[in-house]
Amino acid sequence: MAKPPTEARRRGPAAVRSLPFQPALLRPLPHTVAPFPNETLDSYRHRLAVANQFPDFRNVRTPSRWLVCPLDELERLEVLSGQPRESLLWAIPELRHYAPSIAPPLEYRTNVTRRACDWCGWRAGSAGLPIYVNVRGLHDNVCIRHRRWLSGGKTNPYEQIDVSPAPEIVRAQILLDRLERRLGIGFFAPRYRLCEQIWSEIDRRGLIRAERDATLQHIYRADLDKLPDRFGPVQRFQRAARYPQVARFTQFILAMSQQPKTERAISHLTGVIQLDFERAFPMDRRPRGITIPWLRKLLVQLVEAVTTDPLHPRSREIDRLWLSHST
Repeated sequence: MAKPPTEARRRGPAAVRSLPFQPALLRPLPHTVAPFPNETLDSYRHRLAVANQFPDFRNVRTPSRWLVCPLDELERLEVLSGQPRESLLWAIPELRHYAPSIAPPLEYRTNVTRRACDWCGWRAGSAGLPIYVNVRGLHDNVCIRHRRWLSGGKTNPYEQIDVSPAPEIVRAQILLDRLERRLGIGFFAPRYRLCEQIWSEIDRRGLIRAERDATLQHIYRADLDKLPDRFGPVQRFQRAARYPQVARFTQFILAMSQQPKTERAISHLTGVIQLDFERAFPMDRRPRGITIPWLRKLLVQLVEAVTTDPLHPRSREIDRLWLSHST
């Protein structure tokens, strides 16, 4: 006579809890890619996928729709690319918050990206693929090694300009890099942005253009078969041509702002700052009307704004000043 089944047989075999099942969802890709300094995360993913002939990096990053990978973004890239963790952290700023003890997050971020120097990309093994990097600040515009203007514009934003015929542009980038290292990126970057805005307004009014026009003739050749377009490619060349003036103007304003408060007040009352400005930047013509009082007041408020904080409401007063004045 058969015996009745026991309680253990009714429940079935017991689950094995000592060996949990952890599927290996990721494995190293056949071809690795070295990260470029300050490269964006999306740019590195795209180059890694193209090097391994994948149409989309999402298929590599998440190979299964049902199984969840417990690794974070840094650990996934470390497994897929085979690159050391330190190399990924120092090259890609967007990954630094995963391991701040190894590579601390950036002190100042602009959230602006641009295409890296094509010649630097070829030297780094990009094989012709575009590399996009995070811009340190709005003053980072020139590749010093290859003497190329990198910043974009309204037309042809990825066209890089050869500025070797105008070495003063390269010297301007060296000057700004020296100021950044001495003052710190968090202190220098917003103040340069404010000085560039003010100089763009001075240049728009045609007060100081002889030096800019001389530099523009070295790096830009106009097409005589086309009508002039103020929003065309010449807009990028004009910004590159006035870059040396912006660098010297930023150095001038920073030097004025580092004076003691009493000396600044005396120079503001006596008009010394305007005389020093006209001595450093000779004007093409003597302006008429209220332009000289407007320029004097603009310089005074700019120095005070740079001394305190460019994000202070005083900078908004400067915006209202030069926007309300018309010549």
